Amino acid sequence: MPTPRKNKRELNAAELIGTHNRLTFSPDLLREIATEIGYDEHPAFDGGALASTANFFDITDVIELLVRAKLADFRLLNTAAQAQEAQVASGVLKKIFAGDYMTREQVHNKLPSESVVLFKMGPPRLWGYAVRQRAPRRAAEIIPSSFHRDLTGPYTDAEEAWLGANVVDASNVEGLSTIVDDVPVDEDRYQRLRLGMSLSDSYDQVWSSARGHWRLSPETRYIIPSRYGWCPYVFRIADGGWRRDEFDGGADRFMATRGFYVDYENNRLIELGEPDPNNAWRPRLRVADQPPTERDMEVAGVLNGSVIALGAQQRNPVIRLRQRGRRLF
Repeated sequence: MPTPRKNKRELNAAELIGTHNRLTFSPDLLREIATEIGYDEHPAFDGGALASTANFFDITDVIELLVRAKLADFRLLNTAAQAQEAQVASGVLKKIFAGDYMTREQVHNKLPSESVVLFKMGPPRLWGYAVRQRAPRRAAEIIPSSFHRDLTGPYTDAEEAWLGANVVDASNVEGLSTIVDDVPVDEDRYQRLRLGMSLSDSYDQVWSSARGHWRLSPETRYIIPSRYGWCPYVFRIADGGWRRDEFDGGADRFMATRGFYVDYENNRLIELGEPDPNNAWRPRLRVADQPPTERDMEVAGVLNGSVIALGAQQRNPVIRLRQRGRRLF
């Protein structure tokens, strides 16, 4: 039996416009925003070539933050998550405009010699059978003939992944089934409903979304999910906590199966256990018996709640902040 569709209505115009993302902004607006966040303090050229923008913020990210910070002021009613997202966006913007952030090199120089990787997270998007449950009727009719095809693995496909990224609402995962007839639980190597990251996400939801699949070294010790350069949580991977999964074309990727949330403010570790089907595949949680290590607190002390300029042209979602035994800057 196929995964049951829980959304009975047809595709609406708001969902359609989200697939036609052709927005352009006037040059004067872009110049004004760029000036406010410090672009004007740097020359455009370095000798005969364009200067590096590695220490800048992406203008698109800043514009998105501005919209997220102010949209709540115009809604008739905000959900708790929408209000929190607006508050966080405003706080991140204040740091960016005040210059209260770090560059990647500054982060590198402050971190201890451990393998620390930042994941540049995109917007929330449903995945796999979660898409099938919430996709509106006739949504498949607007899938373009040519599009970027995500690597998906079994029990889903690139078309469904496209709908999850471009059409289906992922603002929450409540009401979605975690166990469905057409995906055997013991063969579901994802065991999650959503990818990406919202500014209002809790640490257990971020872990569920961010733990894989990634192309990285299984020696990676700490992972830092980030949205717009904001890094609210620090996770340590447990010993043997990376699982290698095969994808078509030999592009093997890794999924974190066990880890810890470094609760810096309370000087404790929260053990992130098996995904719980009764809690939207978020991990089972337990306060760890052992306290954080000195390294845990060093890494979290640098990164917990920080804002990092990741570069105006940075497209790689996996960014090494530090590598054990080797300097990157």
